[in-house]
Amino acid sequence: MPPIGRRGVLALPTLMLAPQLASQAMAQQGAPAGYPQGYAEVVAGAEREGSLLIYSIMSAENWRPVLEGFNRRYPKIRIETLDLPNSREVFERYLAERGTNSRTADLLATADPAGWIEFQGRGEVMPYESVEAAAWPAWSKPWPGVYTISADPLVFIFNKLLVPEAQQPKSFAQFVALAQENQGRWRNKLTSYGAQFGGFGYSANFGFVAKHGDQAWDWFGKLAASQPRWERSGGPMTEKVTSGEYAAGWFVSAITFWPRLNDPARARVLGWNFISDGQLMILRGMAIPKAARNVNAAKLMLDYIASAEGQAAFGRGGLTPARPDVQPGEGIRHTFSSITQAVGGEQNIAFIDYRKEMLDQYDPFLARWKRSFGVS
Repeated sequence: MPPIGRRGVLALPTLMLAPQLASQAMAQQGAPAGYPQGYAEVVAGAEREGSLLIYSIMSAENWRPVLEGFNRRYPKIRIETLDLPNSREVFERYLAERGTNSRTADLLATADPAGWIEFQGRGEVMPYESVEAAAWPAWSKPWPGVYTISADPLVFIFNKLLVPEAQQPKSFAQFVALAQENQGRWRNKLTSYGAQFGGFGYSANFGFVAKHGDQAWDWFGKLAASQPRWERSGGPMTEKVTSGEYAAGWFVSAITFWPRLNDPARARVLGWNFISDGQLMILRGMAIPKAARNVNAAKLMLDYIASAEGQAAFGRGGLTPARPDVQPGEGIRHTFSSITQAVGGEQNIAFIDYRKEMLDQYDPFLARWKRSFGVS
């Protein structure tokens, strides 16, 4: 897949605990009860290292609850995260620094299944077995050392002033029928990620076709008559649906969209639904790279994120916890388990996962997608 441009990074300093949390922090310091006795050596090694550098595509707000919880357990470790502009740069930056023996990340965390396929194929993943591994399903652990942070849904969004409640789609079949019924009014007023831009757009379309086969291509051909307009990210789609420039969008990142609903004025205009006949879920992965210097600190963070406590923390930070025993509530909007239940079971989930065909079929798939939508 073609590389995407680069921009600056955001550094997050170690979060300081408020005085009122001091007693709670002392009570939670150290590895959780039930971890293997030898884990104390990992903790001691991490404290000697004293720091941890993470490359990710998550924002400061996504990370904040996680860093707060981690620092309560392990206050002697300073954490720095770099929020990179796109998934590809997480790998590209690491590989460039590794090639010159420069200081590089101790932990990588990004939503780019194709990038993880390439990275693992280069032998760059440390095959660490997490102490939390037994709590996770097979689909979340594609290779030794690679674990899932979150399973984030791509959803329908729509302007409720332009799409009456009786017409708001809950399945892709309904969405396509709605587009056909409103073809004249909605010409150039539907949107999604463009597969021609790579990243989410390519991965989402590939995952949906992997789920539905020729039926997906038939649906795409019918949507093409409305002449959709393509975006590179969820922010512009949400803004233009809010303003009425777009009536609706499909395959839109929910974790980009949902925070907008905290604004009451936007919530009155914006609506959304899961996709009941093929709910796309993009897997956000993490792993310790082989060039990591602070390996013990990286193990602590990976295990914390994989724990129920760490998953709940990322849920409060806006991601979608993938660990099956984590449920919504206390600031967590949805989890993988609750979404699976909402769409009628895992048979209706379409994983954007780590299948090698995503890379092998890139050129012919993209060519067919362009023909289907009339994209030059």
